[in-house]
Amino acid sequence: MPYESGLISYAAFASLALAMKKHGSSLGWSALPPPRVLRILGWALMALSAMAAVARLGLALGVTAWFAQMCVAAPLLVLVLSWRPKLSAILAGVGLVCAVLIVML
Repeated sequence: MPYESGLISYAAFASLALAMKKHGSSLGWSALPPPRVLRILGWALMALSAMAAVARLGLALGVTAWFAQMCVAAPLLVLVLSWRPKLSAILAGVGLVCAVLIVML
């Protein structure tokens, strides 16, 4: 199963969550991009995660694995976001770096 697709999906959901006023302001970071940029980034990352899964496993299994990994990434983000909001954003960045490393190997 391609784990990079799940890591990218987590980052995509985190970006979409940070675009919301409630979650973006809970971090207390002033260096966040505008919400529109975060939304565009989130949807682009979501498309990238779908392409990564399909490229690794083919169309039928790739789409199935992509949906399964999104079903894991979204509740994981919700749990971490409600527990430690700053940690959820940090994990999204670390996840993207790990996904790049997995693809390169």
